[in-house]
Amino acid sequence: MTDYLDQLPNAQSIIISRPNTRVDGLVAQLNELSTQNLPLKIITCPLIDIADYFDWQEVEPKVEPVNFANFDGVIFISGNAVKHAQARLSEENWTQLIKSPLYAIGQQTADVLQSSFEQMTNKPIVKHPQQMNSEGLLKMPELINTQGQQWLIVKGLGGREKLKIGLQQAGAKVAELHVYQRKLPGLMAQKQIASYNQLTPDQTAPIWLITSLQALNNLWRVLNKDSKNCQVIVSSDRIANEANKKGFKIVAQSIDATDKQLASCVKQFIQD
Repeated sequence: MTDYLDQLPNAQSIIISRPNTRVDGLVAQLNELSTQNLPLKIITCPLIDIADYFDWQEVEPKVEPVNFANFDGVIFISGNAVKHAQARLSEENWTQLIKSPLYAIGQQTADVLQSSFEQMTNKPIVKHPQQMNSEGLLKMPELINTQGQQWLIVKGLGGREKLKIGLQQAGAKVAELHVYQRKLPGLMAQKQIASYNQLTPDQTAPIWLITSLQALNNLWRVLNKDSKNCQVIVSSDRIANEANKKGFKIVAQSIDATDKQLASCVKQFIQD
């Protein structure tokens, strides 16, 4: 952003809480919304640190994870799940894995997975739901009746219990492959995060874009569970419900967590 924003007390700070590897497109779209009369200051401040983790979680009835081509469906929960799985699996196992029917939690995860096939002649098809969450996945025709099938969820450590349980209730045998873990940012980063809500009288309160429960929970912890003056835009009903419980001020809710919908939500909010 141009230097004049730092000199304008009425500039609205929009803080993107995603990992830095996933912010470029959203930053570009938000910058396009900024004008001289209504300036936006776009800040990137990840609320989650991503660290390596590699472990099978076998869920009864047991699925044997040795045969990576043994699944009726493989679901990737995030772009991090794609990148860490490809980095940690052998080339042979990765090649076997992507021969299974592939699903992604949403468009952006599907795009990351598709980009991993760029060097392939016959690129696999990746399906994703219009409703980009676990509930949307479970409504897809392929996931409604999975009786006797074997499914794999590739994910970070923890979370997505609803998806696992939903598949099991539909009759599937489910295994999970944890390929990364989410952590609270380090102490220096936590101080920076907390500083954004420590305003002087002439400053406008920032707005956090929150697209995961983990990010919301980490922000709440960094703020010492005092979130009453913290403004957030959330990307789902589930995050909104938790934000309300924790006392955050929800100023808007996006249709989903895609760059397009988040930018559209911010645009609508600043114009109202």
